[in-house]
This record gives sequence, C-alpha cells and structure tokens, in this order.
Amino acid sequence: MNFIKNNFLFSIIFSLIIVVPNLAASFFIKSYYIFNSKHTIQEFIITFILGFLLSFIKNKLKVFFSSFFIFLNFIDIGYFYFFRTHLPSYQIELLFSEYKDIIDSLASIKLIIFLLILLSILSIYIIYKISRVKTLSNKYTTPFLVVLIIIFPIFIRNHTINYMPNSTHFGYINTLFSFEIFISNRIFKPYKEKIFKAYIVKKLNTQKPIIIVIMGESLNYKRMSLFGFNYKTTPLLDSLKNDNNFIYKKAISSGVNTPVGVASFFYIKREPENVKLILSQKTNILKLARENNYTTYWLSMQEEGTGIFPFLNNSDFVKTRKDFKDKYDDNLLNELKKISFSKKTFVVLHLRANHSPYEEYTPKLFYKWSFNYKDYHKYKLFTYLNSVLYVDNIIYGIIEYMKENYKNFIIYYVSDHSEMLGFKSENGKYGHSQLVFGDTFIPFLYYSDKYHKNLNKNYYNHYLISKMLAEDLGYEIINPNENKDIYYINNVKLDGRSGYLKYELNSLDKNDTLLR
Repeated sequence: MNFIKNNFLFSIIFSLIIVVPNLAASFFIKSYYIFNSKHTIQEFIITFILGFLLSFIKNKLKVFFSSFFIFLNFIDIGYFYFFRTHLPSYQIELLFSEYKDIIDSLASIKLIIFLLILLSILSIYIIYKISRVKTLSNKYTTPFLVVLIIIFPIFIRNHTINYMPNSTHFGYINTLFSFEIFISNRIFKPYKEKIFKAYIVKKLNTQKPIIIVIMGESLNYKRMSLFGFNYKTTPLLDSLKNDNNFIYKKAISSGVNTPVGVASFFYIKREPENVKLILSQKTNILKLARENNYTTYWLSMQEEGTGIFPFLNNSDFVKTRKDFKDKYDDNLLNELKKISFSKKTFVVLHLRANHSPYEEYTPKLFYKWSFNYKDYHKYKLFTYLNSVLYVDNIIYGIIEYMKENYKNFIIYYVSDHSEMLGFKSENGKYGHSQLVFGDTFIPFLYYSDKYHKNLNKNYYNHYLISKMLAEDLGYEIINPNENKDIYYINNVKLDGRSGYLKYELNSLDKNDTLLR
C-alpha cells in the first residue's frame, strides 16, 4: 500500500516540476501561458497521469523519460522568451541546419539560458532523488510508453496536423506536438515534386561594367529614419534623399531566414517549390555573371551554409567570416577597396551587423542608444537600432568610395529578410524565421552615377529586384509561371516544404493584415 502511495507522490512531484515553470513563466513573460483557460485543468490531469505512468517504470528509465519531458518544457520557455512565440514544427529543422547561428543568437539571452539549464538540472536531480523511493512497477509500462511515443504521430495526424503551439498549452505539450508533427510530416507526407515550366534565360546587350550587390542581414525598413522611423538611425543615408542618383524603396523578401532569402534572390526564384530551377543552376546570378565575362567576388561576414555554396563556387574570389581577423562589416569595405575594377566586375558584399545578438556585431563607437539586459524590449530595440546606425555607415561608405573613385557603376542593397522587435504591429514577436509578414519588410536601395531607373512601384520584392539585376548583367529572365501580380514568401526551407505565404504586391498598401 505504501508503494502505491509513493507512485502518487512521484506523480505529484513530476506534475509540479512541469506545471510550476509554466505558471511562473506566465508572470515574467507576457502572454507565455494563459493559465485560466479551459485547458488548464485538463492538461494538469494529463500531466498527472503521465507522471503516474512514469512512476511504474524502472528507476534509470524513469529519470530518462522524466528528463525528456522536462527538457521539452524548458525548450518552449526559452524559445518563447527569445521570439515571443512558441516553437512551431517547421522550425525544428533549423535546430539542426542552423545551430551555429541559433547558438550565436541565444548569446543575447545567455543569463536566461543559464537559468533554464540550472532549473533543468535541479528538476532532474529532484526526479532522481524521488525515483529512488520504492514504487510499484510493471515491466510492460516501459514498452507501452515507447510505443505510445512512436505511434503518437498517427493519433494526432488527423486532428492536429495543422496545430500551431499556443499559450493555452503547457510548454512540454507544445514542444512535443511540434516535434511529433515534424516527424509525422517526414514519414507520412513525403515530398512530392511540383512541376513548373522552365525559365528562359535570354542574352541581352545591357550589361553594365561595375555592379555591386550589398546583401544585408535582418534589416527592417521600418526601423530606418530614411523611411520615417522616429529614431535617427540612418543619418548618412538620409543625407542622400535629394541625390538624383539615389533611390530608396520598400520591399518584401522572398524568405524569412538567411539561407532561403539569399538563395531565392540569387536564383531569381519566384515559386517556393520550384526545386528544378535550383538544380539546373540556370538562373544562378553568379554563374550568369561569370558566363558574361564578369570577374566575380563573394565577400561575406557570414559563414555561408550549404544552400549558398553554388554561388561561392561561381565566384573568382571568395572570402567568408573565417577569413577575417575581426567580426565587423568594415572588413568588407576594406576588401572592396582592394578591387581594381579594371574590367567588368560583379561584387557581392554579404553583411552581418544586424544579426542577433546585435551588440555583438556593432562596434562600440556606434552605441548611440544605451541599453541594459533588464528590460528585454528596450535591450532588443536599442541594440538593434545601434546596429542599424552602423550599417548606415557601411552602406554610405561604400557609396562614397565608389563615387570618389569610379564611374559607370551600380550599387544595389537588399536585405535577406527583416527582423521583428516586439512592436504591437508585430504582435509582440521578436526575431525572424517565422512565417509572418513582419519578417519580410526590407529596404531596397539603388545608387548609380549613370544608370538611372524609373522605380515607380510602392513596393518591390526580391524576385523583381533580382530580375532587374540580371538585366544589368546582360540577361532577360522570362518566367512562364508568372501569374499577374502574385508572389510568394517562402518559409525556412528552400523547397517550400515548410509552407509559404502568397500575396499580391499592389495590394500591400491597402491590406493592413498583410503588413503585420
């Protein structure tokens, strides 16, 4: 009889270890958990039953499985603290493919990560100690639990395949469902290649002698005074407003993270699922430039993932983050100054400075707005604004250098994607890699001392800009799949498997829901 009491005792302690952090997080992190929802009692009972089930397995496995659910719980809390949204299934792959950038970004909340790890260790230690108390056991409980976890995707598939983690569920349930849906999609929803008509690449006599593309990182035009933001974040670019050679426009990125945004831009890719276009390398802008006798450069302060390698392979000169002694984007301007531009030249400068943690890639000279780590919103906002101020200096420096030393040049600036900073219009979300329009509002800047363009649209996007760029390199890209004014924003996978948004470019100013 005492043993069954110990089973109940274990279940109670396990439930508290799971539930209390959720309730505590809701007091410290706005909207993390709505504990007065109809789900609270139901999920507390589910958690208690889970703990009761765990109490019947052997001690070591009891600690193992309990630790599994504890980690799921704290993963959701940590993810929500950084992004102010719960971990969706389509983000799971990023944990493996972009782990270096994720670790880099999480450095900005290292104290919280340390606290969560400490709490995890403490929780597991408590479980370890209580598991040593003798309880009733059953040899069939462990295989039953394993089978339950393995077949769980089958049970949830018809009911929760479109499930999005939200604040009416405990953290471990959100994370478990996201992982299960991710696995379920891979097992039960194999990728089916969608067929598209082949793009046509037509050679033109329109090539310009010097073309520079500045590919930004996480720059949101809404945080630039150039576009009316109430903090003076771009004073140098602001000074170019009356320069007839300078054009600045609002734009929409083709993806919500760096691998997708950069690759889609340099492949001139409109359709998220158009995999054959990538495999063919037909529209690879670096390849086209090389074939038209440009000397090509890829100079980057990023590490550049596998999706970007085809562009590096078509560059005559390549330098990436590992090739520089320090981490600041000034390196790229210094490298630009080493190029002679004596013949047709195409240069890509891939910036880093607006990547989180923003203060990490911004020299202290540009810490105009002071910050501390106590107020999360102000910390994120002001470190980001400092990084925008720094990027303003980099872009302006590149323009001024080319103006002073060369003629007949073109400079493009676009960002790979945007960044959210917890504003009301962003629904309190932070960062990027979330399938929402807030991740996509980027600036499009154009400067040329000779080749002026009539850019009369309210909004542009990666696809239209990259087609424009291809024309300056001497090519017309004809896409038989184009459909009126319809464009796409791809999620975190280049083949469209993680989902995408569809929009009409001309309707952006009219539809406020798209501008969130």
